[in-house]
Amino acid sequence: MKTKLYLALFCVAFFWGTTFLGIRVGVETIPPFILAGIRNLISGTIIFCYLWYQRKLEPISARQFLRAFILAILMIVLANGLTTYAEKYITSGLASLISTLTPFCVLILNLILGQETLSVKTVGGIFLGMCGIFLIYQSSLSDLVIPEYRHGIYALLSAIFAWSIGTILMKKGSESALPMLMNVCVQMLIAGVVLTSVQFYLTPGFSIINWSMGSIIAMIYLALFGSVVGYVAFSYLLTQLPSTKVVVLSYVNLVVALFLGWLILDEIITSRIVIATILIISGVIVVNYKKAK
Repeated sequence: MKTKLYLALFCVAFFWGTTFLGIRVGVETIPPFILAGIRNLISGTIIFCYLWYQRKLEPISARQFLRAFILAILMIVLANGLTTYAEKYITSGLASLISTLTPFCVLILNLILGQETLSVKTVGGIFLGMCGIFLIYQSSLSDLVIPEYRHGIYALLSAIFAWSIGTILMKKGSESALPMLMNVCVQMLIAGVVLTSVQFYLTPGFSIINWSMGSIIAMIYLALFGSVVGYVAFSYLLTQLPSTKVVVLSYVNLVVALFLGWLILDEIITSRIVIATILIISGVIVVNYKKAK
C-alpha cells in the first residue's frame, strides 16, 4: 500500500509540474480550450478502453452522473481550462507559482466548513510556502498594467478557486461515488465535450493547419501524463490523505515547472527564485512530516 501511495505522490508532484511547460508549448499554436478539450477526450477514451477491456464498466445512476458532472466542470472545465487559457498570456513558471496558492485556498475553505482543524505544522508549512511565493511574485507586480497579463492572472486565480472547491467536493461524499477510474473517466469525457464546444463557440472558424508538431506532441503528453497519470494519481491520493496535504504537492510542482521553464523555454531563474524554492520545499516537509514512532 505504501509503495502505491508513494508512487501516486511522485506522479502528482513531478508530472503535474511538467504540465505547465506542456501547456505553454501547446497554446503556442493550438487554441487553449480546444487543447484542454482534446486532451481530456483522449485521456477519457484511454481510461474507458481500459475499463472496457478489464470488464469494469458499471452502470451510472443519475446521482453519480450529477456528481461527476459537477466535478468535471469545477476540476477540469474551469480549473484546467482556465489554467490553459492563462498560459497563453503568462509564463509557465509564473503559472505554477500562482497555482501554489491552492493549498492555502483549500485550507481556508476546510476551516470554514469545519472539515479540518488548524495545527501549528500546517500553518507553519503554508507560511513558509507563502513566503517563497511572495519572493517570486514581488518582481512581477509591475506587469499587472498589461491587460493580457491581467487576464491571465485573473483566469488562473479563478482556476485555483474552482479547483479548491472541487477538491473538497471530491473528498466529501466519495463513499457513494463511482469507482475511482469510472469517476475520472466520466469527468474527462464530460469536460472534453464541454471544452471543445466552448472553443467552437468562441472561434468557430479556427483551423488545425497552423498547429505545430511541438504543440501536438505537447497535447498528447498532457493527455497521457497530465490527465491519465496525474489526475488518476491525484484522485487516488484524495482517498488516502487529507485534501490539504494532497494539494500542498503544488509546491513541488512549482520547483519542477520553474526548472523546466529555465531549461527549455529560457525562462529566467534568479537567486530570489532559488531562495523561494528552498522556502517552498521546507513548507512541504513541515506539513507532511510525521515523527517516527
